[in-house]
Amino acid sequence: MKKDASNRFHRRGFAILLICSAILLCIGLIMLVGDFNSTGLITSRFRDPIEQTISWHTPVFGSIILFGIALLWRFDKPSLPKIDLQGKRAVIFDKIADSFKDDDFKRRGNHFFKRNGAIGYCLNIQNDKWNNSEVIRFTLNVGIYTDSFWLEHEDFKHTGIVPPFPKEYDCAIRERIGNLLPVHNDKCYCITADTDVLKLWEEIEHDLEGYVKPFFDKYHVESDVVPNQFIYKRQNNGTDI
Repeated sequence: MKKDASNRFHRRGFAILLICSAILLCIGLIMLVGDFNSTGLITSRFRDPIEQTISWHTPVFGSIILFGIALLWRFDKPSLPKIDLQGKRAVIFDKIADSFKDDDFKRRGNHFFKRNGAIGYCLNIQNDKWNNSEVIRFTLNVGIYTDSFWLEHEDFKHTGIVPPFPKEYDCAIRERIGNLLPVHNDKCYCITADTDVLKLWEEIEHDLEGYVKPFFDKYHVESDVVPNQFIYKRQNNGTDI
């Protein structure tokens, strides 16, 4: 799955510089091992051609220069102007949205959904009910939706019509981000006045790319989906019990 567009440009530039550095290093090593130099003529309008020889030192030196530039490129990350907590949350939520938009997910508020035939992938950004002006906490809920599960367990009015945009709570399989991590502990992301937005996004992006998207990739057809425990049961009036 694809990454955030801004980070993708930065990483591609870093990769290109590393590749060019490696190519020059290989050329220099080949010249060193083969014990040969490259000789050519340099022409000029104002003087006779001059023969110039390039030894293995030149490409090796160029490789070192490019490697140094690559390191500067890698660690010279863009900075953001100072923003308040709500602004930081907006930046993070928009980056999450951009990451999933690249993979054809649709967004409604803090809910994301992508259909794949009779199944679908859901993600929800859940805000902590105790958020205040000094701290914002949120976590990620994910789910695997199937039409058959919804029609059997959620279609209380017996309409036989599946929802066009299922939410995470409609899913046959529901997990929180903490359950997908190796430690299996509940996890909340925290935004305060001192939060570095770029570092927080790197952490979230790592979890999305390393755990959430691979979780979605395990399910392709309804037969792959084995419902886990019912987290909620609903009465006929639609309220949770």
